[in-house]
Amino acid sequence: MLFKVSLGLAVLLVVPLATAFSGNFEVTNIVVSSPSQANPNSTEGSFVEFEFSDQDTPEAGSTHCCIEWAAGTQPSTTYSNTCHNSTFNAQIKLWEGVDNVTLQLSHRYIDNSVGKYPYNILTKFSNFFLSYPSIQRYNCDTSKAECESSGVLIAIVSSAVA
Repeated sequence: MLFKVSLGLAVLLVVPLATAFSGNFEVTNIVVSSPSQANPNSTEGSFVEFEFSDQDTPEAGSTHCCIEWAAGTQPSTTYSNTCHNSTFNAQIKLWEGVDNVTLQLSHRYIDNSVGKYPYNILTKFSNFFLSYPSIQRYNCDTSKAECESSGVLIAIVSSAVA
């Protein structure tokens, strides 16, 4: 389905999920730490770090992402170069502590199956929930406010824009 803005300056293509992409995101090596959650007097900052890849673009490989913030503050709600490969992005959408985090993950890449430039730039999005103990392979030591993953976790891609 194609929508044109009245001045013809921008075109938004909403891509049917089944035809534009089929892969989800794979997330591994997750480490979440918030020392001030375990000890309110801690001056150590908090972080969420992980490896992130897209099943639709194996040639891109995985990238390391890390979101950090100072003790006693909340994580940023905007993207700020959180991943080594700039075509991948991550931000914290919900932070209720190490045992309940929602990340918004995205990946932007060229996909000529959806059209010609500039309409062939596809961005996929996923809201990735990490909740202990309900998510398998996401393990937490809440007394230390530290969590980590074991194995690959799948972040379901929920939307894409070209």
